Amino acid sequence: MSKKVLIMAGGTGGHIFPALAIAKELKARGVTIEWLGGTNGLEKSLVPKHGYKLHSVYTSGLRGKSVITILKAVFFLGLGLLQTILVFIKFRPNKVIGMGGYVSGIGGLLAKLLFIPLIIHEQNTIPGTTNRLLSKLANKSFQAFENTFDIKIKASTVGNPLLFRPISKKTPELVQKILILGGSLGAQKINETITKINTPLSIWHQTGAKHFDNVKASYNTDLHLDLKIEPFIEDMAKAYAWADIVICRAGAMTISELIASKTIAILIPFPYAVDDHQTINAQYLSKNGAGILIKEDDLSADLIDMELNRLSPEKLQEITTKLELLSVLSPEIIIADYLFD
Repeated sequence: MSKKVLIMAGGTGGHIFPALAIAKELKARGVTIEWLGGTNGLEKSLVPKHGYKLHSVYTSGLRGKSVITILKAVFFLGLGLLQTILVFIKFRPNKVIGMGGYVSGIGGLLAKLLFIPLIIHEQNTIPGTTNRLLSKLANKSFQAFENTFDIKIKASTVGNPLLFRPISKKTPELVQKILILGGSLGAQKINETITKINTPLSIWHQTGAKHFDNVKASYNTDLHLDLKIEPFIEDMAKAYAWADIVICRAGAMTISELIASKTIAILIPFPYAVDDHQTINAQYLSKNGAGILIKEDDLSADLIDMELNRLSPEKLQEITTKLELLSVLSPEIIIADYLFD
């Protein structure tokens, strides 16, 4: 019997990277993978780069739109539905995996109409609109964090699949090396604040391409003698292994990477994320004693200095222990086992 899986993920790296990790595990088991994505997201470059056939279909959101835009959106969704039907007819998948987003909504509904098993995975602590709806139809729902879906859904908590394998490291006794991450596009408030801290440290700073020149010019090189500034970091496993502590946003994948690599972090959620989900993500760590949460409105160099000085060897060990309690081993293996055990 052939094993064919259609993965539905697009738009942002938060949907695409965990889907790529699942695809990698399935491919190693001899499963044929094809991909359903949108026409304008990161999947256009990322998916073919990893060797998977990408079907790009029209999608459009309906949330918070004007009447004219909604009419256009309905047209594109109808066109996307026709394109998706053709993908299902040609590929004939045995099972379908949805990671959220508009493209998953179209494909997920079609899978149910065609009696094809539908599996979904939610990456955030708050489910997106698509996954919230599909969870009521799916044969199986997976969630990265506890209590994301309603208890009636009976979702399995597995964490977020990661493309990289974390490197084992010891709990730091002192904070000497600090990694700054604002996401691939950078985070202006974080970038501006960190250059003003007075605690002498070894710093590895991912700025995002847009902020690279300004950040590089702003640092006091006499205070921070070991200073590495980059627009983007390719080898995240190496970066997490190097760092004693990370200062970062609180995207779902970042939270999962911190847990998997047992890396202590000061989290500054992006305050304008949909449903303020980054704050909820950060609270998942802070409320469990596994991370430190600072609101962007409160962020200052003095506050960062104060938080760094509070991190005694005992506190560092305590946070590391709490991170270990949250870890889940190899989510992609658990999901692949469910699909083809």
